[in-house]
Amino acid sequence: MKRNIIIFGIGYYGKNAYWKLKNEYHIVSFADNNPNMQGTFYEGIPVISGEELKNLDISDIDIIVCTRAYFEIGSQIFDMGIFSYYVMLEGFLYHTDLNETMMPVELCRVSYHQKEDNEKNILFVQNAACIRTHRIAEIMKEEGYRVYLLYTLSYPYAAYEEFADIYEEIWGFSSANGVLDFISNSDFDIVHCSNEPDILVNIVQKSNKPVVADTHDMQSIRSDIGIETLVLEYLANVNSDGKMYISASSADIAKEKYQLDNKRVFFINNMVMEQTTVKNAYQKLSSLDHMIHCVYEGGVVGNDIASHRFFDDMWKKITNTGVHIHFYSPSEIEYCKRLEKISPLIHYEGSLSGEKLILEMTKYDCGLAVFHSVGNNRFHLESGSPNKLYEYLSAGIPVISAGIHSLKKFVEQYHVGIELDFAGDIRKQLEEACKLHIENDFLTRNNMTMKSCAKELGAFYERIKQRKVIACR
Repeated sequence: MKRNIIIFGIGYYGKNAYWKLKNEYHIVSFADNNPNMQGTFYEGIPVISGEELKNLDISDIDIIVCTRAYFEIGSQIFDMGIFSYYVMLEGFLYHTDLNETMMPVELCRVSYHQKEDNEKNILFVQNAACIRTHRIAEIMKEEGYRVYLLYTLSYPYAAYEEFADIYEEIWGFSSANGVLDFISNSDFDIVHCSNEPDILVNIVQKSNKPVVADTHDMQSIRSDIGIETLVLEYLANVNSDGKMYISASSADIAKEKYQLDNKRVFFINNMVMEQTTVKNAYQKLSSLDHMIHCVYEGGVVGNDIASHRFFDDMWKKITNTGVHIHFYSPSEIEYCKRLEKISPLIHYEGSLSGEKLILEMTKYDCGLAVFHSVGNNRFHLESGSPNKLYEYLSAGIPVISAGIHSLKKFVEQYHVGIELDFAGDIRKQLEEACKLHIENDFLTRNNMTMKSCAKELGAFYERIKQRKVIACR
C-alpha cells in the first residue's frame, strides 16, 4: 500500500515534488498559505490551507515541505503539534523531528550500474533535464554511446515526452550522498552534469569519474546572484574535467574569468537536432485574412520588469500596428493570460515542443526573437544561444531581432531576418521581413544542427576521459 503524503507548497518545488513522487506515494492534498491557491486543484489534487492541517488526522500521513521558506513552515506545523516532517528542495529530501534536524533521506534503492563489454556510455545528470540535455544525449546515442540519466528534481518526461526512448535507464535520487555513492560505484565513462543551479556539478566532482560541466550561459552572466551561487559557479567551472558552454562568447567569458585550459573547453549552440522537412507545412494564416501573423515561442514573465522575457511594452507596440502575435509558452498560465489582455491581437496558443511546435510554426509569417534588454541582462542576451532562433529557421520563417548585437549580426549575415527598429515603421519593416525566403536546407548546409556537432563532441568527451585516466595513474 502506498504511503500517504501531503505536499506543503504549490509553487515550483511543490509541483516538481508531485511529478517525482506521484507514482510511489498517495498524495492526499497540497497545502499552502496563499489564499489565492486554497480551494484550487493541481492535477486533480486539492489545495488546502496550511492551518487546516491541525484539523486532520495525520497519524498515517507524512508532511513534505516544498518551499525555500521551510524553516517558517516547519515552525508553523510544529506549533500544531506536528513534530515529524520532511523538507524537499531541488529534489533532495531531508527529515526533521524532535531528535534530528534536516537529516538526508535517500528514497532510491537501485543496484550500481555495471556496463556491458565494449560499452561506451555517458551518464547525464541534471535536477530537471532540459531539452538541451536531451538533444545532446540523443546525438551521442546515435554516435554509439549508451546514455543514462540521473535526476533529482523532476521526472524528465513530465515536460518532454518525445524524448522518452533515448535513455537506457533513468534514476531519481533524493540525497547528495545517494548520488555520489551511486556514481562512484557504477561503471560510467563520462558524467555530463548540467547547471541551474551548480549544486549537482559540485557533488559529482567528488566522484572518481570524469565530469563535464555544461554550465550553459552561466548564472553570473544571466542575473544578479548571491555569493553562495557565485562560489558554486566558480567551483563548477574550475574543478570539472571538461567545461561546456552554449556559445563561443560565453566560452570566452568563462575562459577569461576562470583561467581555463582551452583544450578542456567546448561550446555547442542550442540548435535543433536536424533540419525539419516542412513538406506538410500548414497554410499561412495571412493567406486567409491578409494580416501579418508573428509567432513567439519560449518563456514569458509577467511580474519582473527587469527580465528579458517581460514583453508588455514591445508586444503592445507591435500589435498597435495591426500585427498579430501568437505565442507558445511553458510559463505560468496566469502570465500568459495576462499578456492576452494587452491586445486582442495577442493569442496564447498553449505549450508545444520539438517537431510538433516547428510544424505548428509554419503557419506564421515570422518568428520573434525580440527581448527586453535592460540592465545586466544585456550580457546574458549577447552571449546566449536561444533555441527559438534555430527553431524558427527550421520552420522556414524569417527571424525578427531587436537590440541584441549578436542576433542582429546573425540575421544580417545570413539574410534570414531583420533587426527591428521600434522607432521606425514597424509594420512596414515586418512586411519586408516576411518576403524573405528561408531555404529548406539552410541549417544543414551551414552546420547549424546538433547532429552536425556529434563527431566533434564525441571527440571532446573521449579527450576528457583519457586525460582523467592519465591524471589518476
